[in-house]
Amino acid sequence: MKSIIAGLALTALGCSAFTVKANTSNIGWKQAAKSDINWNYVGAGYAKATIKNIGPDDIDLDGYQLNARYLLSDNLYLHASYYDVSGDVGVADIELEASELVVGLGLRQAVAKNIDSFIEAGYVRSEMEVVSFEKRTFNGFQASAGFRYLVIQDLELSAALRYNDSSGSDSSTFGDISARYRVTPMIDLYINYQFDSDASLLGTGIALNF
Repeated sequence: MKSIIAGLALTALGCSAFTVKANTSNIGWKQAAKSDINWNYVGAGYAKATIKNIGPDDIDLDGYQLNARYLLSDNLYLHASYYDVSGDVGVADIELEASELVVGLGLRQAVAKNIDSFIEAGYVRSEMEVVSFEKRTFNGFQASAGFRYLVIQDLELSAALRYNDSSGSDSSTFGDISARYRVTPMIDLYINYQFDSDASLLGTGIALNF
């Protein structure tokens, strides 16, 4: 995330003048225990990307994001996410646009009734454009590992470490933390924050459970 967007932000400025692991040695991934954590949902909401260390000021881009997960079996699930953000950069107000699609498979394991661990792997496609000047597209791989923790019946916290490796760009490792609040059995409110030393992505919205 940081290397691709930051590189294109520099172009725009020029134009304007399992790290976290679950111990599964005794549990294994053969049969997942039942838990109270829901893995079937679709979500949508607001997204804001912030790029640091590119110029005298941070660069802020905003837009929207989509995300979904669907259990194929007790252990195996599909996951997908997408964000699209844009904003003006520099004194010439040159527009920068960025989007990223991630799709793949994951494995979950109930460590306890209120704690699930997971690992994920998938395809990532990033597109960055300085509007009317330059556009770049990168394809690659993303892997991650983390936990989801149901603190109380209506409040869930999660944390993950994610790794991106895309063609034509440097690999990157970044943190991913989120919180979900159950409004009704069908509706959750969520907030999510992905970050490394040079960039961050903040998202907030609504998830529909099924």
